[in-house]
Amino acid sequence: MQQEFNATGKERKKLVEAISNFTQQKAEYQYTPTYAYKIGKYTVNKYGTLIAPSISTELMSYLKGLGFKPEPAAIQLNISFNRNQFTETALTNLKQLLWAKGSLIQHALNAPSLSIKEDKETIQLTGFPKVVPEKAFAYQQFINHLVDYAKGRKRVNVQPREYDNERYSFRCFLLRLGFIGKEYKETRRILLERLSGNTAFLHPEEVN
Repeated sequence: MQQEFNATGKERKKLVEAISNFTQQKAEYQYTPTYAYKIGKYTVNKYGTLIAPSISTELMSYLKGLGFKPEPAAIQLNISFNRNQFTETALTNLKQLLWAKGSLIQHALNAPSLSIKEDKETIQLTGFPKVVPEKAFAYQQFINHLVDYAKGRKRVNVQPREYDNERYSFRCFLLRLGFIGKEYKETRRILLERLSGNTAFLHPEEVN
């Protein structure tokens, strides 16, 4: 069982301390690669998700009383399209985009195994994690824009590369996909929140 709290940084430490106080058990930091905290049967991962075989209602009430707001229940995101909506060029372009921008997309969507599965009737994108509804909407919107971009190009000629500033690079990519204006502000925030770097400057250290 798990419960999202979206508590990172200092808020995650406060969450861990609260659980430790409630259970009267010491919090043990797990270091790399999980960077999680274990408090008895409870684990708080690096994203502020509380994980345990079961989570008592008393603990949840205690945490709510301290101001920790649980996120809505996570859902499994499945995205598929009718195969007849794609020309061979559009499908090739989509595969090229996912290959070339794969590291950024997978990191932004927390989907390291994101891939395309196809048969005669459907094109399916698989490998999404369970997410809260607002993130599911943002991820669906991103994939829809990515597909529309692939369909609108005669050819996509991009190659994989490393990114020193993930946020800036992915923000530029989002703008190319049409995520422009106030109507996409929340979607941009969700898609950029897991990435490192600076959204405003490619090389912020060079800015006076």
